[in-house]
Amino acid sequence: MNTRTYRMAAPLAFTLAFAAVGVALVATWLPAQTLPGKLCCIAGDYRGSQTPDPLPNCPVPKAELFSMTISQAPGCGADVWGTITSASSEVNQFKGTLRPGSRGCCVIEASFSQPKRPGHLVKFKGTFCQQMGKWHANGAFTEVNSGDPCKKGGVWKIDQN
Repeated sequence: MNTRTYRMAAPLAFTLAFAAVGVALVATWLPAQTLPGKLCCIAGDYRGSQTPDPLPNCPVPKAELFSMTISQAPGCGADVWGTITSASSEVNQFKGTLRPGSRGCCVIEASFSQPKRPGHLVKFKGTFCQQMGKWHANGAFTEVNSGDPCKKGGVWKIDQN
């Protein structure tokens, strides 16, 4: 009986040791893998407002209305682009990226410059979340060389039409 137990125990021990090594390798590999979150499908038409930050020696800022059309890479991809049209019909073309955020929301980072105003750059970042089937977003923007000393940045928000 001793020989039979040994004959069964040796292969079983080898199998268990092999399985333990495999589990250990998988356990060290898994944390290094990041499963990409699902991106939001935000393409569409939006209306919104932006309000510059209050600055010393400047008039109290007022909200300015704008509309925005967002296009997105096929399959709700990370690349986004589109147009922002101010209430005074000034059109700016933006480009940016989208990444997963928390709780099913997504974060956009984008910018645009104005060819008529060399050196003028507007960067904006915000979070898109869906409520009742429509996308809503809010965020902040910064401006460099705006030509307006009272406009260096502020906040914005938009709602899908």
